[in-house]
This record gives sequence, C-alpha cells and structure tokens, in this order.
Amino acid sequence: MADHDKAIALSPKNADSYAERGIYNLNQNYIALALADFNKAIELAPDHSYPYFYRSKIKFKGNDFDGALTDINKAIKLDNQQYGLYNFRGTIYSALKQSVKALEDYSKVIKLNPNGFLGYLNRAEVYYQLENMDASCEDYAQAKAMAQKEKINDPTLFKKIEDAMLDFCDASKASFYYQRGVAFYNLKQYAKALAIYIAGLQKFPKNAMILSFKGSAYLAVKDYKNAIVAYESALANKSSLTTELANNIRYSNASQQERQSFYNASIASIYYHIAACHIYNEKLVEALIVMNHAIEIAPNIADFKKETYYDRRGNIYLEMNKYELAQSDFNQSIKINQNYAPAYVSRAIAKISAVENVKQSNAIVSAKLPNQPFRINWAVKPQKSLKAVDPNIISGLADCNKGIALDENIGFAYYVRGQIKSFLASPDYCIDLIKAQKMGVEVETSLIAACK
Repeated sequence: MADHDKAIALSPKNADSYAERGIYNLNQNYIALALADFNKAIELAPDHSYPYFYRSKIKFKGNDFDGALTDINKAIKLDNQQYGLYNFRGTIYSALKQSVKALEDYSKVIKLNPNGFLGYLNRAEVYYQLENMDASCEDYAQAKAMAQKEKINDPTLFKKIEDAMLDFCDASKASFYYQRGVAFYNLKQYAKALAIYIAGLQKFPKNAMILSFKGSAYLAVKDYKNAIVAYESALANKSSLTTELANNIRYSNASQQERQSFYNASIASIYYHIAACHIYNEKLVEALIVMNHAIEIAPNIADFKKETYYDRRGNIYLEMNKYELAQSDFNQSIKINQNYAPAYVSRAIAKISAVENVKQSNAIVSAKLPNQPFRINWAVKPQKSLKAVDPNIISGLADCNKGIALDENIGFAYYVRGQIKSFLASPDYCIDLIKAQKMGVEVETSLIAACK
C-alpha cells in the first residue's frame, strides 16, 4: 500500500497509479477506497478500459447490476478484444437472468480465447439454464479438456465439471433421460419430453423419477388417463426413488433426513398431480382421497410450496360445497405463505358461497387454470332486498383485493371480484369482468351482458 501511495505522490496525474492502488484496495476488500481510486483513474484517463472494468466489479458486488453493466459496456467499447471483459459481462447478464445475452458473450470469450477453459465452462452453465443439455455436455467436456491441457490445479473446478457430467451427460444413468425430459417439458416441447421418457424407460422400466415426469408430460397435454397410469406406476416403484437419491451426485452431500424429505416431497407431488387428473375428470371424491395422502406426506421444507397443496384441497371442498373445510384449508395455505395470492381468491369464493341469499351456480372445472381449477359464479338476491351486507361479503372482497395486490396478473381474481362488486351494486364491477376476459378467463355472457 505504501508503494502505491508513493507512486501517486510522485505522479499525481498518472491514472495507472490510481488504478493499481484501486486493484490493491479491492483485493483487500477496501471497497470505498477502491471505488475512489477507480473514479480518479477514470477522471484522469477516461479512454482507459480497465478502470471501468474494475469499477463494474465493485458495482456488481454491491448488487448494482445496471451500474455494473453500464461500466462494462464502456470498457468493451474502449477495448473490444479483451475476452475477460466479455466474460464478466456474461456474468452480469447471467445475474440479470438474460441467458441469451450471456451466451453470446461467453461465445465471444471462446472466439477470442479458444484454448481457454473458462468460456466453455461458463457457456456450459448457460446452456443448461436454457435447457440445452447436449450443448451443455459438449462444453463441459471441452472445458475439462482445456483445463487439463492448461494443467490447472483446482480439484474443486474439476469436481464441478465431473459432477455436472455425471448428472446429465452419462447415458448409462437414468438422470440422463429425465433431465432431458424435464428440459423439453420446460420448453413446452411435450412430445419430445415423452419420447425421451419412453426411451429412458426402455433401459430403466421401473424408475419412479422417469415415470413421474412422464405422467407430468401427459398431464400437460391433458391426457389424464395415461398421466394417471404413469403416476400410479411411479408409486408402485417408489422404492427406486431411494436408490436414485443415493446414487445421484446432486445429493451426495445430503443428510439422510434431507434425502427423506426429498423422497416425501416427490411422493407428495405425485399424489398432487394425480388429484389434478381426477379434478379435470370431475372425480372429486377420488381427488380428495389422493390430496389427503399428498398433504399427509408433504414435508415442511423450504421451496416445497406446501401452500399449494392446501389450496388445491380447499378448491375440492369448494366444489363439494363444504365451505367451512375449504376456508380452513385456505387459512392454512395463507398461514404457510402470506404472499400466496391464489389462496386469498379461493378463500373469497368460500366466504361468498357460504353467505345466506347467495347460491353457487354453474361450477365449472377449468383445466386452463392450473393453480385455480374452478370457475364459479353465483346467483344473488338484489342488494336492496337484504337488510344488511353480510360481513362475509365484505371480507371476501377484501380477500380479492389482497390477492390482486399480491399478484395483479391473476385474471381469475378479477373475475371473482367483479362478481362480488356486482351484487354489492358497485358501479365499477364491469371493469374487473372485462379485465378478466381480456386476460383469458371465460366470463359468462350473463355476467358481462350489461357491460357492453
């Protein structure tokens, strides 16, 4: 540090001296001092690229991704032949979930530095994010070869590459097939997903993971009969899940308790999706039985989204006119996740449906709304004939308002709120119904006729 200070004292207008001290300060995690030095270097030499590069790193570290992107763009404009600049911009784009742009930058890194491993490694990760398993495997293999050629001594790096390749690049493992199937599923290429699952099951006919994902692909194309067959086959072979978890590299460091939780989550998910098939086939008793199994086994772990399970069972109770049980499940859903918007809308339906003078009519199962399977409208006596507004109506309206505040993109919420407003004689009910219709919700002509 003293040497850097001395260099600046001897040449206070030398931008490089400030930049070099900035690098030192950054390496020592003296962020404020480093930022001040890079700012000074840029002031003295605005045509030098690397102070922008390092300042971009500081901004990125502080989660100022937009500022980081502005600086790295400036650095690249000043020097467009430095692969390290493109590599860091790829990192920024990855953080911004702009995978296609990240892919372009990592490809540029490879073009500028074809014998380096880093571009291949980073591009492999982006290809994986983009669901391109084959391209990802090719890049991981290339990254490994380049790193070995460079005689890189980094066991962590090689383990990372080898783990990825074992996970979805080894055709002798079941994960090769279900990872690709999931990728096709995420891309909505369901026919390709089914094809790879069928190929996988020829080699691993009793693999519950592949069978379960196959069921989800059938469910996506509304082939409920074959979906149930696949899901039930997965349950019949559920013991294979234990073997899969033990052999899968992703869970090599997981505790027995963690593996058990994932096993329970997988089984619960199968029951959950079987219930969906029964709902769409209007077999509510069967759906309820299966959802009870799902909730019974569902673990309490992060990212599992157990709130959706209570919401689904609550919707089954709704369709069975069991409004108190429905409300209880929606309350539990909200207790688990206070920001889960569909549960508020569902609870609003339960509250309104239980009100005296309100009767539900035309309850319709709608496969278009996976998290909100029921489309419901009500018949109600004119408001002027009621002595007082039932508190449940006001509470139901509040729940709809809350659901929309949490997620304004749920068209179904506007559909329900519009109906509540209509029998409260609120003049703006048409706004909600029309908005719901524009968002793809099937609004009955009888509800919206006066809104034309």
